[in-house]
Amino acid sequence: QIGFEFARTIANCGGKAIIADNDPELAQDKLKSCNESIQGNIEIIKTDFTIEEEISYAYEQAFNRYGIIHGLINCFHYKGNSRRLQTDSPFFKDLENYPIEAWDMVHNVNLKGTFLASQKIIPFFKKNSFGGVIINISSTYGMLSANESIYGDSGINSPVAYATSKAGILNLSRYFATHLAKYKIRVNTLVPGGILNNQSEEFIANYTNLTPLKRMANADEYSGAIIFLLSDASSYMTGSTLVIDGGWTAW
Repeated sequence: QIGFEFARTIANCGGKAIIADNDPELAQDKLKSCNESIQGNIEIIKTDFTIEEEISYAYEQAFNRYGIIHGLINCFHYKGNSRRLQTDSPFFKDLENYPIEAWDMVHNVNLKGTFLASQKIIPFFKKNSFGGVIINISSTYGMLSANESIYGDSGINSPVAYATSKAGILNLSRYFATHLAKYKIRVNTLVPGGILNNQSEEFIANYTNLTPLKRMANADEYSGAIIFLLSDASSYMTGSTLVIDGGWTAW
């Protein structure tokens, strides 16, 4: 959802975006809804971000195609194997019964994947005289505990593994930022709030009641942040966390 919007933002600004995704068919379906100029600036490469070789292959394809890579946005997470949200998925189990298999898979994708994606792009950024930019996507639930009250009787929740993996991304970004600054590689984290995505009326009402702006975000409301973080407009910014959540974490 939000990751595709990032790619569309880049393409709309005249940049070239490559979507590296483990479900290229879904990405292709979304791309078909865009106009031809956007479609011409977005490519899709099937990539599993838990496998080092697939990550390196995606970068090599991008570099061979364009001769340069300017930036990386790590925007992916594990919620199960199906495109359809399944309330009986192990991902959504409660704290007392949370299965170690789900814990391992969530951290394998969310945290290890972000680490590998950032690590494997370093050699390509070193080829640039200007370095490069990494943007990691965390979550308000990487900063605060999930609030059980907003989920009601939906049968879903935001589980412990999601929270800990997204919290880990915050400090992973700081570590990469301080150790890669000498190569002119900047690393920052974007923390988005809840985004409208066909949630139930009950959930939307509960969420907005806890948000100072009294609404959820639209996916395109993070476009400005992506342009800012990828461009020289943020040239003196690294190791920082940009929170855009309608005030959710201010209370």
